[in-house]
Amino acid sequence: MKLKVLELYSGIGGMHFALKESHLEYEIVLAIDINTTANKVYKHNFADTNLQSFGIEKLSLKMLEDLQINTILMSPPCQPFTRVGKKRDCHDVRTKSFLHILDLIKLIKVKPVYILVENVKGFETSETRGQLIECLKYCNYTYQEFLLTPLQFGIPNSRLRYYLTAKWNQCLMTTATGNYSILTELQDFSSFLKDSVTAHEQEAVKNTNFLVNDNSESLKPSCARAQSSDLQGVKTQDSQQSSDSLQNEAKSSLKDFGRNMRYCEEDDKFINDKSLSLSEYMETSDNIDLQDYWLSDKELRMFVIMDVVYPELKKSICFTKRYGHYIEGAGSVVQMSSDIQHVIAASDLKHQAVNSLNRNDWGESEMEILRNLHLRYFTPREVANLLCFPKDFSFPDGLTKVQKYRVLGNSLNVFVVTQLIQFMTKIL
Repeated sequence: MKLKVLELYSGIGGMHFALKESHLEYEIVLAIDINTTANKVYKHNFADTNLQSFGIEKLSLKMLEDLQINTILMSPPCQPFTRVGKKRDCHDVRTKSFLHILDLIKLIKVKPVYILVENVKGFETSETRGQLIECLKYCNYTYQEFLLTPLQFGIPNSRLRYYLTAKWNQCLMTTATGNYSILTELQDFSSFLKDSVTAHEQEAVKNTNFLVNDNSESLKPSCARAQSSDLQGVKTQDSQQSSDSLQNEAKSSLKDFGRNMRYCEEDDKFINDKSLSLSEYMETSDNIDLQDYWLSDKELRMFVIMDVVYPELKKSICFTKRYGHYIEGAGSVVQMSSDIQHVIAASDLKHQAVNSLNRNDWGESEMEILRNLHLRYFTPREVANLLCFPKDFSFPDGLTKVQKYRVLGNSLNVFVVTQLIQFMTKIL
């Protein structure tokens, strides 16, 4: 069945790219978003799509019926449910449009066959989620809910999100094939991604409510690409003086040092030997001038609260819309130096700073320790890679770095959504 899609809160086109990556037959009948910057990016990548900029509350029942869609993909505003927000939930004005859509779904006679919803962790305990489930039950949908992070798919970025997939039962019961399966257990999604799940993994799924994935080569995101060890073509003065063998030894030993500067991947149960490293998502110096991405001394003084990673690691923290102009909790920064002595010195500095409660009152010697790490931001293209946007995704001319980071921070992981779309539409 060709998917005729209404893409709500379309942003920079994450859902659209996921549809494209799913290799299903589809048509975006209408995409709607009110963010002008996001719409510029969307239109730049999908010039022929019917993209409209108006409040979703203005979508009427007649307009919805006239569209004759059979699929709704939506990623409603997350601010009413975020950990750092006021959590006003269904009482937040930004939730009104989503509740309006639920009302329309109840009223329309021929329901959308498929519905996919994405939001932040926290949505699953909200009153708004309760209204979503009530709507689906009232309209006779079969649904499943997931809490998924790209780390479970071998992608080195922690971005835990709530997902819901729903199928309209009336359509399922009247379809010509008549062999849709009612999906009620999370293991079904694991089985869809791989042929066998060990008893240990099945138990892990039940206990954690997370997907278990074998990170096989067949699931490798198209945006990932193997790079050489010296990813950026950037060599510090120390590494230039070292032999290749000493460099390799140093890089293999980096994991043993500076653990207090990052959220350690060893503490994450989803990371294993088959997980991909950050290096496979990073740019080379041939593609980008890194000069604009090195941290300034002012930013280095926020070192104590940074998550510092290096290319060979398999984990980075979630990138938010504040990345690039805000440090705390906004995303990881990259350590380009592989000199172990520099890492040890910086680790000791952080330990002393935390114990003495002196987090940024440092002299020239302390600042030199931090400069030696060669810290920089991930570039917007690298963040897009970690969100699994394909290589042909690009930004229109004229956008600032802040604008690029902001729209990326509001987006979703394309690979994860691709798997969910394929799962949702699969005839078992």
